[in-house]
Amino acid sequence: MNHILDSGRRPDAVFAYNDPMAIGAMRVLHERGLRVPEDIAVVGFDDVIEGRFGAVTLTSVSPDKAAIGRLAVESVLARLNDRAPEPRRIWADYQLVQRESTLGRPAGTDRGTT
Repeated sequence: MNHILDSGRRPDAVFAYNDPMAIGAMRVLHERGLRVPEDIAVVGFDDVIEGRFGAVTLTSVSPDKAAIGRLAVESVLARLNDRAPEPRRIWADYQLVQRESTLGRPAGTDRGTT
């Protein structure tokens, strides 16, 4: 987040690789005097519990972890039993869990300066 802000760019939103990185980005934004979500919205991935308890709760993509585990075990067992097809893509469901880090942000408004 520091690198992005130091470059002079100011995005409308940031999608972080995972929730801990998103939480870190929100910390940097706070230290720089920017407000989440009013100045920059933040979204993470994984929906870890820590994202639910900050001063601003974190919007996150929540993967179906039970399905990921089940699919992984099925794939390993199929390979062990020599029944597995060639490598393939396997998809698990996910959902966007909206929280304060993106909610309440007015659409299409001028950000102005902070």
